Amino acid sequence: MDFLTNNDIVIVALSEWEGPRRIRQYLSDELVKRGNRVLFVEGYYSLTKFLRKPDFSKLIRFLRGPREVRTNLFVLSTVPFLPLGEFSPALSWINWSLSRIFVKRAMQKLNFRKSIAIIFAYNAESLVGTLNESLSIYFCNDAFDKLYSRAALQKRVAALEQKLIRKVDAVITVSEKLTGEKSPDAKNITTIHHGVDYRLYEEALRNPGPSTEEFKQMRKPIIGYSGVVRHIIDIDLLDYLAAERPEWSLAIIGPVTESDTRYYKKVNALKRRRNVYFLGSRSPESLPHLIDQFDVCLLPYTVSDVSTYYAAPLKFYEYLAAGKPVVSTVGPRNFDENIVINATTREGFLHGVERALTLTASGDVVRRKELARLNSWEQRVNSMITFISALPERAHAE
Repeated sequence: MDFLTNNDIVIVALSEWEGPRRIRQYLSDELVKRGNRVLFVEGYYSLTKFLRKPDFSKLIRFLRGPREVRTNLFVLSTVPFLPLGEFSPALSWINWSLSRIFVKRAMQKLNFRKSIAIIFAYNAESLVGTLNESLSIYFCNDAFDKLYSRAALQKRVAALEQKLIRKVDAVITVSEKLTGEKSPDAKNITTIHHGVDYRLYEEALRNPGPSTEEFKQMRKPIIGYSGVVRHIIDIDLLDYLAAERPEWSLAIIGPVTESDTRYYKKVNALKRRRNVYFLGSRSPESLPHLIDQFDVCLLPYTVSDVSTYYAAPLKFYEYLAAGKPVVSTVGPRNFDENIVINATTREGFLHGVERALTLTASGDVVRRKELARLNSWEQRVNSMITFISALPERAHAE
């Protein structure tokens, strides 16, 4: 039986649908392509944040219930959560208990019956078993406890996540390191790395895209990063590249979401460099042609305990789908330099970019694109189906 075809699927996310594209949006898209109906429950936002900076559009979306953003893909905004629920078991239970009322109401409105629940929220243990699901999966795409610096908060997050892992039928993680850490508490577990919407890149790059004014003013070569700019991105490393090679252009596509004042000051200092271009958020459909303008693509993560969990960052295969060489601080490390050059020092990173600029052979470009094709979201969902089909019968009883 194909458990991810022609089913009703509830995805409990940690992000808004319209926010930066992450694994949960890509997974939702692929599941809809396979004839499933998907209810995407948007990431929670706290009542405190709402009171500080009221966003009535979110409140209106919540009051209206599920909205259909495309055929068979429905998005539900959640009730504002009480603050600190990401750390407190009691507050977390209250928040998700309230949210469950509206999720079940949306499921009833959409005539969702027996569902499959795919949960990205590490503290949503109280939802498991309440959504009339035939199968519950925790999709762990980050080392959530490691995102906090205080040991006490790390311990609380780990405890909440452990309760969820022990309760769900199965766990999927995005790296072998995460799988190793979560496996002692999981009934069933596997690793499925990030993927890429390969068809989007293949179809977009068949024809030259429109050149933009931003790229017309940039001097070649163009060294680029595409993704969210936050604390895990090494802004000092990017500044070093821009300073050491003023004849290069450094292009950054994506929003700056970091709220830390010191980090934001560094971002503003980088923006003031004449050879640095912050292009802001762009639609997923425009990314193939934008990334195609890059000569070398970067994965400039801060080397820390958190970064060791990224076996293959989300942007890695998107870069390869555009045929571009990659320079990274965090891997993956099981490919040769024609695919990715790894460096652990800023000098090594600079030399890696210089080396990558020479890797322009057509055979290398074809090889990168083929590797991306083999790691598409379509292939990732195929891997999920294989994993689910092999689960003990009690794990997905009808």
